[in-house]
Amino acid sequence: MDKLWDIVIVGGGLGGLSLAAELAAPKFAGLSVLVLEKRSQYARDRTWSYWKDKPHKYSHLERHQWSQWSASLSGVVHTQDSLRYTYATLDADAFYQAAVQSIAQSPHITLRMNCSVATLNITDTGEATIKMEQGDDVRARRVFDARPAQRTKPSALVQQFTGWEVHTERDVFSTDRVRLMEFEPHPRGLHFWYVLPYSARCALVESTWVSPSSWQPDYETELQVHLAKLCGDAPYTVGYREHGVLSLQDEHRPPEQWVGLGRRGGTLRPATGYAFIDTIGHAAQLAQSLAVAIASGAPEAWQPSTFQRSKVEQWMDAVFLDVLASDWQHAPEYFMRIFSSLSADDVVAFLTGRASWSQRLSVMRSLPVAPFARTALSRGLSGGVR
Repeated sequence: MDKLWDIVIVGGGLGGLSLAAELAAPKFAGLSVLVLEKRSQYARDRTWSYWKDKPHKYSHLERHQWSQWSASLSGVVHTQDSLRYTYATLDADAFYQAAVQSIAQSPHITLRMNCSVATLNITDTGEATIKMEQGDDVRARRVFDARPAQRTKPSALVQQFTGWEVHTERDVFSTDRVRLMEFEPHPRGLHFWYVLPYSARCALVESTWVSPSSWQPDYETELQVHLAKLCGDAPYTVGYREHGVLSLQDEHRPPEQWVGLGRRGGTLRPATGYAFIDTIGHAAQLAQSLAVAIASGAPEAWQPSTFQRSKVEQWMDAVFLDVLASDWQHAPEYFMRIFSSLSADDVVAFLTGRASWSQRLSVMRSLPVAPFARTALSRGLSGGVR
């Protein structure tokens, strides 16, 4: 425990590796950076999808992109297309490989795998002491916490999903659009199907639920039944499977002594579950502000910023989720109202948390007044996220 690291990043997932890859640039060569990752190796374990209107650091790794998407309920389909936005998808292993390669080429950054952190503490001198479950403890001047949440209350809302990458022996899937939300009303949660068609014979098909974490769907049966509808009598094989549970309520922020990254830092949009663009954007913002501090000759005065979502967006998300949870059976109708009433660009702005005031008002006007007014009043005008 002799070495004092300038920066320690706890957790080497999307958030942690994004910041580490930014700090791999030569201008940060004077810093010592350590990344502590619990897993022993990187492999494809998820698929990140998002809307974009301009290239980003990892655009060249994208597997596919589409200019159209749709939502459907009870046979009614709303299809949208945009000249401004594309919907893109990126496999996790491609990102991991690129980020790890950047780190490996930077002598000032060390990635330690198979490292489990027991506790984080700030000493009286302002340094951080990181106690490891195995091996020597670690000291750091600054700590960034990118670990996933460990526990979620049974009543807390989550977005949980299981996806299968399906390969068929003949053409089955239409590749012109993403089937973003194909709703199946259910009394226990908001349930929809999500289909990313990579080709006519390959697609990622996911069963997605927004529900209390105590609800455990039978994904195996759901997917088998749904694929029978999608594929008909066309034989198929499953080449890749993924499962995830995303907390939609702000329960896991780190203490003020260190900065959170990724979901731990609040980059997940509660109402929709999107996080990729905000996560890599926050990492780039942190690196840029550190570069300014280094250029000014005072890196020790650097004040890394936490990710900030506007109070208005937080309040609207909280109200929206409360209304969904109050009547799961009719929750799909609210999304369908938004898709049918708003333009594609306005829908994207709402789903990604980048809506202007006029776009927020358009969302409000598309929704029924009574349930949202009652919930808004019960929360108060600054209720935030419970």
